[in-house]
Amino acid sequence: MDVPVGELLRPASVEEALALLAARPGACPLAGGTDLVVQMRDGRRRAETLLDLGALGMDGIREVEGCLEVGAATTMEAIAADARVVAAFPALAAAAGQVGAWPIQCRATLGGNLANASPAADTAPALLVADADLLLASAGGRRRVAVDRFFRGPGRTALAPDELLLAARLPLPQGGAAARTIERFVKVGPRREQVIAVVSLAGRAVLDGDGGIAELRLALGSVAPTPVRARHAEAALAGRRPDAAARRAAAAALQLDIAPIDDVRAPARYRRIAAAVLLDRFLREVAGG
Repeated sequence: MDVPVGELLRPASVEEALALLAARPGACPLAGGTDLVVQMRDGRRRAETLLDLGALGMDGIREVEGCLEVGAATTMEAIAADARVVAAFPALAAAAGQVGAWPIQCRATLGGNLANASPAADTAPALLVADADLLLASAGGRRRVAVDRFFRGPGRTALAPDELLLAARLPLPQGGAAARTIERFVKVGPRREQVIAVVSLAGRAVLDGDGGIAELRLALGSVAPTPVRARHAEAALAGRRPDAAARRAAAAALQLDIAPIDDVRAPARYRRIAAAVLLDRFLREVAGG
C-alpha cells in the first residue's frame, strides 16, 4: 500500500513520544492505522511525520481506583473478549465486536476509534453510557476529560496537538445494582457485517425493586455532529416504568437530542425513525427485565 509520509518515528516510551509531539506538534500518532492509513492513501489526510505508538505499552485492561482502565492501544478484539468488560460493560464489548471485520478488530484500537472523532464511532456511545473519563497526556502533564466533553465535531476532539490519549477509565458498578442492570449496544446499517452505523444506540438501565427505572443512560451515534447522550429521553423516563406511554414520551423527547443529516448512507428522516425504533426495542427489553 503506497502511503505518502515524510518520516516515521518510533519512540521507545510514552515520555519520548510526548517530547516528540511537543517538538513537532504536527506529528500524527499511529496505532492500528485502520482509519489513518486509509485516509492518507486516499488523500483525505496528510502527515509529514508519523509517530508509531506500537512499542509504548499503551494497551491492556486493568482495575484502577474503582475503574476498569482500558489502554488506548488495546485492540477491539481484546476488548470484546475480555471477561471483565463483558461482565461490567457489555455494551462496550458488543461495540468492539462490531467494528469492521475480525481482521480489522485485531488491529483497530480504542484510542484510534475515539481520536478519529467520527460521529459513527462504535465505541463512543458505549463509553458515554459507562460515564467514562479519558486520560490525556502531554509533556506538560496529564489531565482527565469526561468522554461527553471529548468530541467537538466531526474529526475534532479536545486533544491538543501535543497530547496523546492514554486510556479510558470506566467506573465499575457498585453494590448490588449490577444484578438489576440491563445494558445493550446495537446499530443499524445497509448490511449485517462490516457496517458503518447509520444509527447506533447504547443503553444502560438500572431497575428498582418494582421494575421502575432508577437510573438510565442513553447514547447514540451517527445522528449528530458528535456521538451524543440522549438526556431529554433519559429525563422523560426518570423514575417511570417503561410502559407504552413512557416509551412514546421517550421517543418524542429523543428527537430533541439528535440532529441527523442527509448523506450518502441515509436521509435524516430515516435516522430519526431508526433511532426511535432502537430506543423502543431497548426499552421493551428493559420492561421485560
